[in-house]
Amino acid sequence: MKTLILALLTCCAARAAALEEAVITDPGAETAPAQEEVKAPEPPKPPFKPSPEARLAALNLALLLERGGEIPADRLAALAPQLAAFNSAAEQALGAELLADAAAERSKKALQKVRTALQVWFGDNGGKYPPDLAALVPSYLPALPELRLPGHPLTDKVTVINTKKYDADLAKAVTDSGGWLYFSGEESANRGLLVIDCSHKSPAGQEYFKY
Repeated sequence: MKTLILALLTCCAARAAALEEAVITDPGAETAPAQEEVKAPEPPKPPFKPSPEARLAALNLALLLERGGEIPADRLAALAPQLAAFNSAAEQALGAELLADAAAERSKKALQKVRTALQVWFGDNGGKYPPDLAALVPSYLPALPELRLPGHPLTDKVTVINTKKYDADLAKAVTDSGGWLYFSGEESANRGLLVIDCSHKSPAGQEYFKY
C-alpha cells in the first residue's frame, strides 16, 4: 500500500513539474515588453548673434550697394581686391553645403518671381509673352534677378530660344550658362517657359533646369 501511494505521489509531482516547465517555456506565453530607453531631448541651440564686426560689415556692404553710385570710380576700384578677399574668406567659412542650400533657395524664389511677372505680362498683353525678359523691366520687375549657382559666377544672363527645335527635348537647349533660359518662339510648345540654364544638381538631387 505504501508503495502504491509513493508511486502516485511521485507521478503527480512529475506531472506538476512538467506543467510548470511547459508554462515557462511556452513560446506563445505573453512576456512583458522591453522598456525602450528614452533619450533626453537635445537642448535647443542658442540663437545666432553676429559679432560687432559682422554687423558692421553688413551695414557697410548694404550702404555700398545702396549709395555706390555716389562713390568715385577710383575708390571703388581700389576696394575691389579687398571685397574679393572678403568674399573668398566668407565662402570658406560658410562651407560648400550651406552655400549650395542657400543657392537653391534663392534660385527657386527668383524663378518664381520672374515666372509670375511673365504671367502678369501675358494677361496684360492679350495672351502674348514678351520676346525677351528685358521687356519685364521696370514695369513688372525692378530688375532681372541675378543667379549665383554652384560652379557659376553671379549672372543675370538670358539665353533666348525663339524656335521649336527643342520641343521634343528641352534638356538639349540647356547650355549650363548659370543664367536664365527663356523660350519665346511663337510656334513652340514651350512658348513663355522660363527655366534656369544650369545642369548641376541641387542639394535635393534635381537638376536646376527642371525646377
